[in-house]
Amino acid sequence: MGEPSTVCLAVASFRYDDAALALVESVLAADTERLFDEILIVDSMGTGRVPEAIAARGWDRVVYFDHDANLGSAGNLARRLELGAERGHRWTYAVNHDGDVDVDVVRRLVEIGDTLGRVGAVYPLRYKVGRARYDLTGTQRLPLPFRGTPERPDAPLIDTYWGSSNATLYASAPVREGLVPWADLWMGWEDLGYGWLLERHGYRQVIVTEVENRDPYEYAAHGAVVITDKPSWYAYYHVRNLILVTRRNRQPLSHWIAVAGRIALELGLTTALRPDKGARYRLLASGVLDGLRGRSGKWRVP
Repeated sequence: MGEPSTVCLAVASFRYDDAALALVESVLAADTERLFDEILIVDSMGTGRVPEAIAARGWDRVVYFDHDANLGSAGNLARRLELGAERGHRWTYAVNHDGDVDVDVVRRLVEIGDTLGRVGAVYPLRYKVGRARYDLTGTQRLPLPFRGTPERPDAPLIDTYWGSSNATLYASAPVREGLVPWADLWMGWEDLGYGWLLERHGYRQVIVTEVENRDPYEYAAHGAVVITDKPSWYAYYHVRNLILVTRRNRQPLSHWIAVAGRIALELGLTTALRPDKGARYRLLASGVLDGLRGRSGKWRVP
């Protein structure tokens, strides 16, 4: 151990100027003891308003990074973790522009992370508001559908294979070894891919059950059935990237069977419940073919 536990907050944005600035302002007001040595805002194709606001408000520990192309969620996550490591921080707390940062929660995640040795990621216990369940999906090694419980788990720490990248504390040690989320996925399953990558290289990942993150992830209820509520273009990346991260992590046959099951499930949900069925069928087919061919990056949608 021995490394100072410097922490940066890394905020993902895509021209969400007002939300990103409001988030940073709230964090600066709450972080009176300077848990965060720096606050990084990573944007794509920015409008120029954010750096102007940073300068005008005199935010000396807020640093803005813009990019000429749309990084997507995968590229933005990779860039934030790279920046956190490059700038000398031991931990990077990754959050989306619309996220909620509780400084005391992050401090507790850091305190626990500092005791865990070879750790790659420390997650809060996520409560999925749209499902009214605590999310334990990542404790399943196979890429199976949502797994949750209405009751808070008793164990203080739960080992997991992956978790959502939003409101997660990532260690810089793996990044300095060259383990970074695959930016070319562009959108979707980058958190699963990175979790598997960390696990494959011997990095522990844990859920801290004493701290909670309320996650308003998009869900839609269809009677007793609750499904994700994403635009039709997302179907392409959903199946393509699931195939790509399974290939790249050299997962066994059991995982490929689970992937095939997830694709079949998505096909069934599209047939039974999702709108824009024709477009989604075409996107799913293209995603499967490109995943098997190893094609990545931003496609022609959106």
